[in-house]
Amino acid sequence: MADGEAKFSVRKVGAVTVVRPRGPHISELPYIDELGDELEALLATAAPPDLLIDFADVAFVSSSFLGKIVKLSKLTGQRGGRLRLCGLQPRFLEILELTQIDKLAEICPSLDDALGPQD
Repeated sequence: MADGEAKFSVRKVGAVTVVRPRGPHISELPYIDELGDELEALLATAAPPDLLIDFADVAFVSSSFLGKIVKLSKLTGQRGGRLRLCGLQPRFLEILELTQIDKLAEICPSLDDALGPQD
């Protein structure tokens, strides 16, 4: 990814904040820290937070980013919010299941499934 190119997008769909990391890998610490900081800032401003992370473009995440997901789950729960993950590649989903991180967030097959019908 070229310097200056956005590494993730953020948009609101109703009350839901949708974050879409641009892949295919979330493995470099500066990127993990930047994305983690942005996600934590989004949680701090929403009441209650409804955060949906769309991993459709991501094939691999490092263990450091898995730790960020755990932290986001705790922060979301403390604020009475909701954390959802969607668009997971099969191997990524398998890792979440093996580490039981899939128990900390709602897992949805796709963005459309996660958002449900829109009025």
